[in-house]
Amino acid sequence: MEHDKEIQEIKERLKNVESQLKQKSRFSGFSITVLIGIVFVVLFLIAVGSYQFVSGG
Repeated sequence: MEHDKEIQEIKERLKNVESQLKQKSRFSGFSITVLIGIVFVVLFLIAVGSYQFVSGG
C-alpha cells in the first residue's frame, strides 16, 4: 500500500516536471525568435548606413 502511494507521488512529480519543461521550451523559442529579429534589424541598419556612406562619398 505504501509503495502505491509513493508511485503516485512520483508520477505527479514527473507530470509537474514535464509541464515546467514545456513552458521553458516555449519561452526559449520565443526568445530565440526575438533575438533573430533584433539581429536582422541591426544588420539592415548597417546595410542602409553603408549604402548611404558609399552613395554620399
